[in-house]
Amino acid sequence: MDRATGLIEQILANPSDLGGVANELLSEYYRGSDVSSLRKLLHSGDDKIVDCGTWIAGELAEVGKPLLPELKRLLGHPSKGVRFWAIECVQEWAGPTNGYELASAVGLVDDAEQGVRWKAMSFVSMISREQLQAALAQLEADNPESPFADELRWILGPNGSDSTQIAAGLRGSDPRHRKFAAAAAFRMAKSDSRPLRDATASDDPEIAQFTGDMLKRISLAGGI
Repeated sequence: MDRATGLIEQILANPSDLGGVANELLSEYYRGSDVSSLRKLLHSGDDKIVDCGTWIAGELAEVGKPLLPELKRLLGHPSKGVRFWAIECVQEWAGPTNGYELASAVGLVDDAEQGVRWKAMSFVSMISREQLQAALAQLEADNPESPFADELRWILGPNGSDSTQIAAGLRGSDPRHRKFAAAAAFRMAKSDSRPLRDATASDDPEIAQFTGDMLKRISLAGGI
């Protein structure tokens, strides 16, 4: 039994004390242990263990990509923590051929949990144009009338890079569109940060928090 397998067995046997063991397991994967063993955690019946496994998967970046087939299930998991970290995995691993995973992550903009919605908005803000196009293609194939398809067409079209249209969307009455407008504001912030800055004073507290968080991210990176 290699050390990673031993740590997994330890987590399965004692899920009440995951912190230090989870970090040790992450280190073992960084050292080259086979990431497929993480599936034991991802298929656990204990939400806390699945949450831990999905966090580790997200921290692995490209190293964790062999686990991509697990994401279809994890994106719809009952645990908000699992859904949150599954979005991170999609952002890291999904390419143009993974339209289902990309579209599913976009749909979590409407999740019941605010933290998951925040993560999904961040996802839409930060993934590549090619990833957005793949998500849109999947949504259009599954349901051309999808409201998420409408929002992605808006972001990918001229309005999604027009500061006046983005500002109007941020002030609009549709809460979903406000979220996509906030993502568009971040996407264009390097060329014009005004919509993002103005949105930090939004009457919608969720938009105000998200745009404030994303503005800090840019500032810390020295972007604006």
